[in-house]
Amino acid sequence: MVKDKERKDEAIPDYVKSLEKVFKESDKNRRTAFYRYGAWRQSKRKREFYDYARKLESELGIPRYNPELGIPLGQRKIAPYEISKEKVVVEGEDMHICNNAAIMQLFDDIARTAIMDLTPAHEILQKRLGKAVTPETLNRVMEVWNHTIGGAAAVQEHMFEINPLLVRDGYVKLFSGDDKVADLLDKRIVLDINRLFPQEKADILKKAIGDKIFALARIPTIAVRNYGSAMTKRWVATTCLSAFANVYGISGETAINTLVYTLRHRTIIGIGDTIAVRYGRGENSPGGIPFGYICDIVQTDRVYPDDPVKYLLDVAEISSILLDAGWLQQMLSGGLGAPIRVLFLISNEVFDSIVEHMAGWVVEKYGGYGKAPWTISTIEEVAKAGSKYCQDIYDSSPLVCEMLFGGSLRSRVMAYSTAIAGGLASGHPMIGVEAAHLSQMIRKERTGRLGFFAQDQFHNQGQANDWTLLTDQAQVMEMRNASYPDYNVVANLTTFPSAIAGAYIARGGAYACNPLVKIAFSENLAGFDFGNIRKTLVKGALREFMPEGERDPVIPPH
Repeated sequence: MVKDKERKDEAIPDYVKSLEKVFKESDKNRRTAFYRYGAWRQSKRKREFYDYARKLESELGIPRYNPELGIPLGQRKIAPYEISKEKVVVEGEDMHICNNAAIMQLFDDIARTAIMDLTPAHEILQKRLGKAVTPETLNRVMEVWNHTIGGAAAVQEHMFEINPLLVRDGYVKLFSGDDKVADLLDKRIVLDINRLFPQEKADILKKAIGDKIFALARIPTIAVRNYGSAMTKRWVATTCLSAFANVYGISGETAINTLVYTLRHRTIIGIGDTIAVRYGRGENSPGGIPFGYICDIVQTDRVYPDDPVKYLLDVAEISSILLDAGWLQQMLSGGLGAPIRVLFLISNEVFDSIVEHMAGWVVEKYGGYGKAPWTISTIEEVAKAGSKYCQDIYDSSPLVCEMLFGGSLRSRVMAYSTAIAGGLASGHPMIGVEAAHLSQMIRKERTGRLGFFAQDQFHNQGQANDWTLLTDQAQVMEMRNASYPDYNVVANLTTFPSAIAGAYIARGGAYACNPLVKIAFSENLAGFDFGNIRKTLVKGALREFMPEGERDPVIPPH
């Protein structure tokens, strides 16, 4: 009897066990009760918010948060979420961008990062200004630059400066593909590629960047919060100029202007491109981050090189946070709705189980990753397999449908897992993207609908949009971003990074798009841990994550 029970338990998928735990109902039930759960009062966080709001009404004298004003949906079970693989249960509100300090820091750490090629500046110093650039002078520049990056003065001591405790997370480090060059520099200011990456990946990265010297700069979190992400490149260039002027004794309008132009416009690389003015966001915002860069920001493939599926899941998670929740739902739309875009990919083992299944299907179908031909047939095979597997789960599991409420979330899970599978099968992101589009058309044929608003448009137009390379409309897939035409809709933007990540894993190597971005996010002295994404998000949900850029040093004790 015990053995029979063990076999029966083993046959139950992990996602069903997790969902039955949080919903406290059996997945076999085909009937449920209505209007008995207590509406919003069943949520611990909503009860807390209600109490806070009544106090605020007394203090401020104006109406505040009051869920009694909303349309009653008391028939719904408001279940908490068990974070996949972490076995930690969190409230939905704790994964809202504005309630989770780790998620806010994730946005900040990307926004405050820039990379600078020091070669052009060194050429100007040597050839035009006659200065000697040596390891000693470069070490001195870095010492001064790590002073100025926090808003400190390097030339005029009577200038007003920033409290170092407010800007503790601002710093600059150097990296190079030439070990001999790196060995000559002060170890405190070197980002050690050999230490941070497995040897094979380190060799690939060093070969890609050559003997140039690059600076990784992260301006203080408080700077991007106060002035916006477009400030990052200017802040980095200005503080670098101060360090050069101090160490090399540079003066004179012509020399300074030449360096200013070089540092601000010629040598600096942001993480996010300039986007259309109408969106009201500057450089380094989520809408301008190339999809391939997102894959390189994620460091799970470096930390867990033997677990490629974990990396693929993390790329989808980060993409959903940055693009679906952050860019589309919060920055362009504003207000409600974004938290579920964060949670549905990382909770109750649902997405994990589907991606793991599709990765196994790729190996069984094609004999391994990257072995499928680049053909229409491959696109069709992947799309049919992904859509059928997902839709069969939706049709058979009421609890999965309750968790992924509405066609929008079910559409996303299907699109993202199919995109990953297409990339894994072929080693080409376009196969993954096209398979994802086709999976949605198959689902629409089967169910009669997709999600809401513009999800149909996004996938119906996908084939035409994806293959064009007109300069005002498109780019190779890895270099596109969310601000391209027809992408700024309630759509499945995570489709693109998911396909790129799958293709990268299939091809092998050390980076998906840009080796400089991969190296830049391999170390973060203070802030979000891009190598342990899910654990860091959980810390934020449990209120165990300490963010940077807080104003405690200059406000009353509280």
